[in-house]
Amino acid sequence: MTRQNVSRRGFLREASTGTAAAVAVGAVAAQGVTKKADKLAVLGGTPVRTEPFPTWPQINPDVEQSLVAAYRSGRWTRHLGPRRRGAGQVGAFELEFAKLIGAKYCLATGSGTQSLHTALHAVGVEAGDEVLVAPCTYIASIQAVLMCGALPVFVDVDIDTFQMDPDKIEPLVNANTRAVEPVHIGGIPCSMERLMAVANKHGLKVVEDAAQAHLAEFRGKRCGTFGDLGCFSFQTSKVMACGEGGAIVGDDEALIEKCYTFHNLGMSTSRESDGIGTKYRMSEFEAAVLTPQLATLAEQTKTRNENAAYLARRLEAIPGIAPQKLHDGVTQAAYYIYGFRYQKEHFNDAPKEKFLRALRAEGVARFTTMYFDRLNTLPYLENTLSSPTFQKIFSRERLRRYRDENHCPANDQLSDEGVWLPQYAFLGDKKLMDDIADAMAKIHAGRDQLAKV
Repeated sequence: MTRQNVSRRGFLREASTGTAAAVAVGAVAAQGVTKKADKLAVLGGTPVRTEPFPTWPQINPDVEQSLVAAYRSGRWTRHLGPRRRGAGQVGAFELEFAKLIGAKYCLATGSGTQSLHTALHAVGVEAGDEVLVAPCTYIASIQAVLMCGALPVFVDVDIDTFQMDPDKIEPLVNANTRAVEPVHIGGIPCSMERLMAVANKHGLKVVEDAAQAHLAEFRGKRCGTFGDLGCFSFQTSKVMACGEGGAIVGDDEALIEKCYTFHNLGMSTSRESDGIGTKYRMSEFEAAVLTPQLATLAEQTKTRNENAAYLARRLEAIPGIAPQKLHDGVTQAAYYIYGFRYQKEHFNDAPKEKFLRALRAEGVARFTTMYFDRLNTLPYLENTLSSPTFQKIFSRERLRRYRDENHCPANDQLSDEGVWLPQYAFLGDKKLMDDIADAMAKIHAGRDQLAKV
């Protein structure tokens, strides 16, 4: 382990527990607001913050120049024909991204969803199989499983970390379980040692959904490099963004070749038509937008981690605000989003919607409620299970048991309490972090006023 990683471990440990001095500072700040019990802005009081949040995506001259160069090249789609590593904008990006993540190979795709579908297909997930996945994720994680004709079996979350609970995986494994798809939701790493131990014990393939976890690390190893394949997204809101776009990383050349063939209409790198496939290729323009961002990602990630650690120490001093925790072993997070739980019993039982309304009025308008919620209960799933295709693939008895066992009480609680902050907030300064914490402390101090909101 490098000195850098040891230092990072110590930093994150401090972030998780909080130093006495920092907590004291946060407590004093919160008490200061409590003593004033100012009128809430939603009821006509003065907002805590009037300055705007940082914007995203950022406008970068280097990206503009790269995009113009791709345009003027006249080659707007990735290199076709016998594949040469590093050919064109897409090939060059694949080489650099693989190096950054710590993988031997990278295959760029048109979206993160496409990368997941391609990876699951490559590891052998087929109709009638089952894939273990968390219910706290974006719907793409589940749709990719369904597109393979497989059942997404939901593993409930750990309420403190918001991640798939490793202790709840093994009871769900059966003879049809083909793979596990850990989702590093919010860019916070799952407990990968424990998860991989269960997967290896049962011979399960592992496809990491690292769509939000660029440069996130568990014990100094980058997310996306623990399993058979790792998948990333470059959709507009991600910490690396090109509008859409995705990538698959891995160390097994044959497995990456399967991915390439599937994403290229079933044609291999030698241009042989080897089987079923679709058209999931990344364009040269997308790669041109992404490549310059490789140079700024590490510094931005450091800034997000420092701000998130500082904010966590402030929030821990406010009753009823429970920041998302990190698993032991996390050495760096990506903080695509930052989560906390709103515990209404500390706010006179005011519904979360009133809390959020008051928060937005205080100038902290970039908050959102839990939008990765209860994916195990939404209509798309039942509609798919009831479709003629799934009725043919799975027996009536298996679908009955699936419905009966599809319960995730911890995720239900997380859906009720969870609130997210976007990643670009954490590219701001310490004043922004203080404004966020002060707004919540002010609302807690004025919690009697929430009945009028």
